[in-house]
Amino acid sequence: MDNPWKELPEKSPYILPQELSVISEFRARFKKNYQIQSQILPEPYIGNVDAPIYLLSLNPGYSDKDLHWHSKKNFKSAIKSNLLHEPIDYPFYFLNPEFRESPGAAWWQGKLKRLIFDTTLEIVANNIFCVEYFSYHSENYKEIPKSISSELLKSQRYSIYLVRQAIKRNASVIIMRSSKKWFSSVPELKDNKNVYELRNPQNVCVTPNNLDNYYYFVDNLKKC
Repeated sequence: MDNPWKELPEKSPYILPQELSVISEFRARFKKNYQIQSQILPEPYIGNVDAPIYLLSLNPGYSDKDLHWHSKKNFKSAIKSNLLHEPIDYPFYFLNPEFRESPGAAWWQGKLKRLIFDTTLEIVANNIFCVEYFSYHSENYKEIPKSISSELLKSQRYSIYLVRQAIKRNASVIIMRSSKKWFSSVPELKDNKNVYELRNPQNVCVTPNNLDNYYYFVDNLKKC
């Protein structure tokens, strides 16, 4: 499947052309914390697409501080390279020490802190890929009503394609959030011995207490 993010506009609103009408109608109907933030680049996934471990989440959040970071040339460049699966020093760029003050870095450092401690920051940054169910930023997630769109967006279909490709090559998958949405969209996840769910989806830290076979993931990462 061709990567639709090659068609992302060079300036705001950062919405794929084929999704603009749907997103515009959604934005007009839902305000406040559900508003899609099209003035910053989407982040449908983060990391090395060929990573042995995939994390499945819901959608990228939003903070007012994101505006500042998305205006930085080096940060914006990392996101664009990530969207096109181009190689960068820290594929999971929120673990790049250069971006450690960004809101996303603070969030991810907290969620992956134990995994980094048990391996190294470089190992985790190069061998984990996170896929969001919905690509665009908002403070809180809200499903696009069927009255606006009766099918998944092309960007969502591409993310699902990446997950399916990972399953085919026996990558390990950790569902962090919204397991029902992921199981519905990717039935291959069901009854798959390489798929795990966090015990507490409200606290998505990857730790021994929150993930079965945690040390299996640590051992696999150390082999990378």
